[in-house]
Amino acid sequence: MNIMRFVVPKSLVEYVTVDSTVRQALEKMRFHRYVAIPVIDGEGKYVGTLRNDDILTYFLDSGSFDTKTAERDKVTGILDGVYSPPVYHDSSMEELIERVREHNFVPVVDDRGCFVGIILRRDILNFLFNHYSKNEKRGGIDG
Repeated sequence: MNIMRFVVPKSLVEYVTVDSTVRQALEKMRFHRYVAIPVIDGEGKYVGTLRNDDILTYFLDSGSFDTKTAERDKVTGILDGVYSPPVYHDSSMEELIERVREHNFVPVVDDRGCFVGIILRRDILNFLFNHYSKNEKRGGIDG
């Protein structure tokens, strides 16, 4: 099955760039009520996912909640680059399900590593629920 049928395209996804400050990211995440947001570079490549935990740790490690510092520091300084690895546009459904078990969304990239969009956990769960329901009505998954 082609996983691209589940992709929310980049044009509809909120993200921050490597040039964004911690404060800009925090404000965007707060406005949209996100707990995580993709980070991309100037060439459109996926860099990582910034989490509210990263921002909280940033403030706790600094010893204050000074927004002036957060206006200066870039998100790349606090980004955990290994937190949410992307899947490729041609990844298998099994690989996607494995990743979506761990995260609310899974970033999707093309062969060059450019950010294409995200796949939401809820969309995968809805698909699996509908698939399961159809099989149940036919007399079971094996039936």
